[in-house]
Amino acid sequence: MKDLFIPYEQALALKELGFNKNCLMSICIDGSNEYIKADFPKGENFNVFDLYVSLPVYQQAFRWFREKHELYSAIVPKKCWPNNFVSGIEWYIEICGGNRDEIGPGGTYSYEEAELACLIKLIEIVKNK
Repeated sequence: MKDLFIPYEQALALKELGFNKNCLMSICIDGSNEYIKADFPKGENFNVFDLYVSLPVYQQAFRWFREKHELYSAIVPKKCWPNNFVSGIEWYIEICGGNRDEIGPGGTYSYEEAELACLIKLIEIVKNK
């Protein structure tokens, strides 16, 4: 279930960008101690606390980028020539802004790597605005 939630480093970056949605999980790192807190079923905006960082699921983070920053992303399967066969092994990322300009990292990834690469690129785009 841990793989449903974004990694701590990206969650911290989202907090710095103003992410303020209720999440089911949070993490607190105090020195060398790490505390995970769950708030099922309603969730809480843990980012209002100094030491805590909300851990959204990937879907929630991608929705926040769409709603807050008009950045639209998709993880798309690579199609093989000549018959558009999809193996499900290789995926690529499409990101476009509200102006329909395509942005995004090139290359192919496993699905899990594509989720993380997409999230990292979205964070980078917003930080550089």
